[in-house]
Amino acid sequence: MRSALEAERRDNTVQGSGLVLRADPVPGYYIGNVSNGVSPAGRRSFITERRQAAVRRFDTLHSPHYDENWGAISPSHAAFVTRLIARIRPGGDVLDAACGTGKYWPALLAAGLRVTGVDQSAGMLAQARRKHPEIPARVLALQDLAGAGDLRDRFDGLLCVDALENIAPEDWPGAVAGLAAALKPRTPACVTVEVQDGPLPAPVDPRQVAGEDFEGGELGGYHYYPARAQARDWLVTAGFGVQDEQDADYYQHFLLERR
Repeated sequence: MRSALEAERRDNTVQGSGLVLRADPVPGYYIGNVSNGVSPAGRRSFITERRQAAVRRFDTLHSPHYDENWGAISPSHAAFVTRLIARIRPGGDVLDAACGTGKYWPALLAAGLRVTGVDQSAGMLAQARRKHPEIPARVLALQDLAGAGDLRDRFDGLLCVDALENIAPEDWPGAVAGLAAALKPRTPACVTVEVQDGPLPAPVDPRQVAGEDFEGGELGGYHYYPARAQARDWLVTAGFGVQDEQDADYYQHFLLERR
C-alpha cells in the first residue's frame, strides 16, 4: 500500500549522512549536526517547516478524499493488525497513534476492544469522528505523545500504522519512546515503517539528510526512510521487544511487545 507522498513518488540509510543524534532535555526533541555545514538551528527549522506543512497537507489536501484514495488495507497490514488484536486482552484499551481517518477502527471495534485515537491533523480526525463519533480522539502528534501524561501506561495494545515515514530522524527516538510509554508493561504493539523501493530523488534543500525525500516548496511532501536496522534499533532502545518482523507491501511490519 503506497502512501500519500508515494502516490503523488516512492537509500533508506542514515549511515553516511553525517547526522549525529543526541537527546535534548525536552522529551522527544533531537538536534542534528549536518555534515554539509548546516547549523543545528537551520536543520531544526527545516524539520519544523516540514512538520507544519504535513499538518496543512493532511488538513486541506488529503483529509477530504483520504478514504477514497488510500482507504484500502493491504493484505500484510490486515494480517499484522489481526495478529495484534489476538494478543490484546479481551475488552482491552487500544491506542491508535496517528489514527488518521480511523480506517483500522472497524476491525478493533469488531473484536470488542475500546479504541482511543490521536493524530496531528484535525482534518483527518474530523473524518474519523464522522464515521465513529463514539470514539474518543484528539489532536496530538507522535512527536508530542511522550509528553501526554494522561496516556502514560494506560493501554493494553497500540498500533501506529502508515505514519512514521512523516517523522524526521531527530524526532524518531522520542516518537517511538512515546509509543512505548503509552503502553502497560508486557502489552503488544503493531508498527509499520515505510520502505523505499528505489533511489531517492536528489535533495532539493541543503538542510536535508540521507534517507529524506522532500518535494520542495512550502507544502511539498516529506518522508524519511530509515535503514531497517536503524528503525529496529530505535524501537528496541525505546523499550520494545521485537516479536516478529516482515517486509511486505512497501512496509516493514513490526509486531512488538513493550518490555
